[in-house]
Amino acid sequence: MSVDDLNMMFQKKTEAALFALLMILAAPSLQAGETILRFIQTEGQVLHADARVEEQVYINGYLNHSARIDEFSLSKVIGVGESGTAVLDAEFRTVERIEGYPGYYEWVSSESVRLEREASGIMSVPRDAARPVLRHVPSFPSGPVSPGDTWSSPAEEVHVLRINGVVYGPYRSTAQVLYTYRETRLIEGREAALIDLEYSLYLPVRQAGEPVRLISGQSQQHLVWDIGHGRPLSKRENFEFLMMMSNGTSQEFVGSGYTEYRETESLDRERTAEALRDELGEGSGVQVVPTGEGILLSLAELDSILFDPESSELREEESSRLNRLAEILEKYTDRDILITGHTADYGTAEGRSRLSFERASAVADRLFPRGRRGAGKLFLRGAGSSEPAGTDRENRRVEILILD
Repeated sequence: MSVDDLNMMFQKKTEAALFALLMILAAPSLQAGETILRFIQTEGQVLHADARVEEQVYINGYLNHSARIDEFSLSKVIGVGESGTAVLDAEFRTVERIEGYPGYYEWVSSESVRLEREASGIMSVPRDAARPVLRHVPSFPSGPVSPGDTWSSPAEEVHVLRINGVVYGPYRSTAQVLYTYRETRLIEGREAALIDLEYSLYLPVRQAGEPVRLISGQSQQHLVWDIGHGRPLSKRENFEFLMMMSNGTSQEFVGSGYTEYRETESLDRERTAEALRDELGEGSGVQVVPTGEGILLSLAELDSILFDPESSELREEESSRLNRLAEILEKYTDRDILITGHTADYGTAEGRSRLSFERASAVADRLFPRGRRGAGKLFLRGAGSSEPAGTDRENRRVEILILD
């Protein structure tokens, strides 16, 4: 890390500390055991939410199947007002777990939403946005609170359903969330508030032609809140929701979830790209380009092809540049990485999709033979021939995106 990087990091941490100090000075005098709960949001901050949900699905009262769902989202703070209200670019990633590859996920799609969040937790979300599903949670009172205190605040759940290829909704339901501040505890050197929250939903759908007639349910959550840094550390949830369909069918979802939160700093893309080029050196066979999503590393060179036509087996002569790239990527353990495979425009769409995914997987196996270290996740994607870069030779490529 360069001196400029250290100076920038110090400046951002100083700004966050000053903002927290101003919040304390502006607050009423605190008594013993009291604290002010607030989101502390600083420009350039990126907050990740890595969630795992396990649920059982019942159809008409009978167990139909069990499911494990991985959900990933992140919020980038792109600006903060004097009141502490932040403008966020939030991204919600739809993924599928890859069996046999722990920590590997197939990238399905992503959805981006620009929203605002007050220091209290209240959000302003575009009316047509389907995400986030749960809004204004957590929300905190304006005054100080102590362990044992309770408060309530309104929340909203928004559901969009895709049934037989047709999108229905959004279905919007309001709820009153009850919060209970259980205790303050020191966790890994951080003062944390342990907060229980619960709410119930009841949403009758009275519009003609809608496949859903009623959505109801309840959620109990346990939140661990980092008081000093003004952000969540983790959350556990138990839930039970019932969906009554217009055709008389009932669908019940019963399960639990765990969310772990982590924070990173936004990438200085130009500077990071320059540093990567210097590390790789001339003739590396890796093109490094800063993009709107992060840093793109393209393994595409006319004189250095990874794969033979219609093949996903890496050519042995490519080992050296992949080994060098693997060493460099080990320094980005806290960053999510997306590896995308591509093909020339031959064969069927299904075959191209499968081959491109196999190429992404082959490169991932070479770069991370023992899986990823650290908190960063690894996503794989097969683009087929949908994103051509030039000739057929150039399209037999793999791209690695270090995500911001």
